[in-house]
Amino acid sequence: MIPCTSPTTATTADPVWGLTFNQYLEEAGLPFEAGRLRYPTLFRRPTVSVSLPIRVRESGQLLKFSLTLAGGVEVESVVIPMDSYRAASWRTLCVSTQAGCRMGCVFCATGRMGLVRNLSAAEIVAQLLAARTLLCERHGPPPGPYRFDLYDLRNLVFMGMGEPLDNFEAVAQAIRVLSDPRGIGFPRAKMTLSTVGHVPGLERLAALAREEAEWRKLRIAVSLHAADDELRRTLVPIARAMPLAELKRVLRAFPLPPRGRFLFQYVLLRGINDSLSHARALAQWCSELPCVVNLIPYNPQRPPLFDPPAEGVVLAFLQELRARGVFAKRRITHGAEVQAACGQLASEAAIGGAHRCPGVRRTPTQAPSGAI
Repeated sequence: MIPCTSPTTATTADPVWGLTFNQYLEEAGLPFEAGRLRYPTLFRRPTVSVSLPIRVRESGQLLKFSLTLAGGVEVESVVIPMDSYRAASWRTLCVSTQAGCRMGCVFCATGRMGLVRNLSAAEIVAQLLAARTLLCERHGPPPGPYRFDLYDLRNLVFMGMGEPLDNFEAVAQAIRVLSDPRGIGFPRAKMTLSTVGHVPGLERLAALAREEAEWRKLRIAVSLHAADDELRRTLVPIARAMPLAELKRVLRAFPLPPRGRFLFQYVLLRGINDSLSHARALAQWCSELPCVVNLIPYNPQRPPLFDPPAEGVVLAFLQELRARGVFAKRRITHGAEVQAACGQLASEAAIGGAHRCPGVRRTPTQAPSGAI
């Protein structure tokens, strides 16, 4: 049985958490056998010494926590309970890769912060260790030998604060550390990297996947939100420099694994991108790519900048996609009441004021069964 250990109040992630086994051997100057015994102890106890989470909020089994890192930087992470229609249950950890974000997506609380700084690989890995510590405190020591999925934490998604591909080197290094079989051993097939469509980063990731098959196991999610450039530029400012044609070019050439699919994320905003004509345009754009579309009704921040669509509108949009041959799902919202849902993570002190976005044109919301 692995004992729980309470975290200390240090504010700096241990640099060794950013090292793979081979890097650790070289850095520590250890012989192979000594390193083989010591390296796992850096990760395999449910303990962390980053800092005590300065804010922990819970909603049922969902756990949102904020860590204070070097320089007083705050980042938020979420442990999300998941259930399938087959009655299986597990947990997913949503981690941050930056404090703030410079992509400026208008419906995202993190984007309203601007970029404070990139996280190091060690600070990204520390979020998993912190999550295990908190779960250990609540559920007791895990029984039996070490497994990567302690406390049924089986999936890791880079969908928290920040654009992962805007911090490419640190995120790639964190993935190497997290998946190192001599340490944490978290399979890359259980990780999902979410990007707003950062074309240079996707090209670099594709190059890694061509060089090393293990990188092809990493699942790729793309935040799309509109299927035409004019609208997408108002929602996702990076689209001004990286239009949809460029994004599609990179995705079509991306070396997916056999039967692999992209996950396209689409936040539905009332009267802006939720009409049936938007659904048809999305279906057309997706038709040349192996993909799953994940519909996400807008989760309001405080104060809200937009409105979520009515449930009937969400279902009509979903049905339109499916009728046109798109594999589409509706994401079930978790944690909105504690500002832990998609688009709600942010350091509250850094957001400042908010305003409705005048550059985004609203159209009347259609009746659920109507056609536009």
